[in-house]
Amino acid sequence: MQFVESIKYLGVHIVANRKFKCTFEEVKLKFFRVFNCIYARSKAADSEIATVELLKYYCLPYITYACEAVSFSKTDISKLDNVMNHALCKIFNISNRDNVMYVRTQFGIPSLSDIAERRRQTFMNNLIDLHHFWLVLSSTVWM
Repeated sequence: MQFVESIKYLGVHIVANRKFKCTFEEVKLKFFRVFNCIYARSKAADSEIATVELLKYYCLPYITYACEAVSFSKTDISKLDNVMNHALCKIFNISNRDNVMYVRTQFGIPSLSDIAERRRQTFMNNLIDLHHFWLVLSSTVWM
């Protein structure tokens, strides 16, 4: 068996550590790679609204991938929220944190902690519904 510093399993980069820990550096690189492509092409169109919508639908999934299963530390949430904030600052040419929060509110981009909590809740509800479905199905089969 080979010792490695990190391993990619199902798209999540797990780091060798005493506790379970993931790294999100690759996630940030992928996010910015896609964002820079979108931004370069939409800059000529001069449409910030379209750029933000493309950002939400193409870039945000990189940040939120597997957030149902991986528990983020506060530092991880802060770093990934800063990635989104940096992209919005670049689109709207702003630097004030209050302005960034206003833009996020107007375009319906909640914080990563809110997104992760909502997705975890949906996952658990679906899991409970699936469990109830199998209980009902198994009780009707044996009757």
